[in-house]
Amino acid sequence: MKHFRLNLLLRLTATVAATAAATVMFMHGMWAPACLAAIVAVVAAMMLMALVGRLSRTLSLFATSLEMNDVTVKFDFGKDDRTLRQMAETMNRIVHLYRDNTRQYETGKLYYDRILRIMTHEMRNSITPIAAIAADMEKHPAKYQGDNLSEAIAVIKGQSEGIKHFLDAYYSMTHIPSPEKKTVDAIDFFGTVMTKAKLEATNRGLSADVCTFTVARGLILDIDTALMDQALANLIRNALDAVADVADPAVKVTVTSSDGQPYISVEDNGHGIAPSIAENLFQPFHTTKPGGSGVGLYLSRQIVRQHGGDLSLSQLPSGGAAARIHLPAPAKV
Repeated sequence: MKHFRLNLLLRLTATVAATAAATVMFMHGMWAPACLAAIVAVVAAMMLMALVGRLSRTLSLFATSLEMNDVTVKFDFGKDDRTLRQMAETMNRIVHLYRDNTRQYETGKLYYDRILRIMTHEMRNSITPIAAIAADMEKHPAKYQGDNLSEAIAVIKGQSEGIKHFLDAYYSMTHIPSPEKKTVDAIDFFGTVMTKAKLEATNRGLSADVCTFTVARGLILDIDTALMDQALANLIRNALDAVADVADPAVKVTVTSSDGQPYISVEDNGHGIAPSIAENLFQPFHTTKPGGSGVGLYLSRQIVRQHGGDLSLSQLPSGGAAARIHLPAPAKV
């Protein structure tokens, strides 16, 4: 469709001019030239319709492709006409966005379907014993006295606490607040993190010296301190879990920067990452810990991503694991 606008103007002008000429000639009884002019008008009109029809068919293909979810189509009107080239670029861009949105929708649907299945499974497993005991108590009330009643109440209480624990985990996963960032000195911030980490270690029966911190001087962080503290607490708890049964446990937290970007690593000398769980590390409700909620790593990654950074977890050559956070450089004042 070379020089579309020029061709459109010429064909439209020829159609109008030939039609007008034929009309005038017919009115003056000039039959032969009038017929010739009429033929020219018809030919020009057909050429005009062909030009517009091609554009119309392309637009129809564009609409049909989106309707049929065909995101492989690509439009190219050539490079001679600027308007058509821009139109093709816009249409290709729309197809690209539509493809990405469709992919995100399908991924999100699979994700929420999985969450729903997990929730249904967990809730059913927790409620079934309660329902069974309640039905048996209604049917045999005299049976539930003394120790039998205490045992039934203990089961109901335990299952109810399990439901609450699960729902609390789900709530925390779906209600992460937006970060309210402020500029803080890394040494000051990690001083508080270190105090909590050492207390967590001693509460587990480990030495406070298991957790060591190395923080670069003069490093500035642009973070929501409460949220980032929560993210780091999850990572440090995971590291302490990993070293709970090793001979010489060690958890090392290192805070440095590269090209102005802060980097935080939490390393342990535990047993590392089992291949069977490597692909599901950041999947919510996936846990190998007794009583674990399976949302800690997911929450930590979401918090870091809301700060504009990212969190990764990898196996160390020595056999342990390392959680690594990179954050964007603080804005210059």
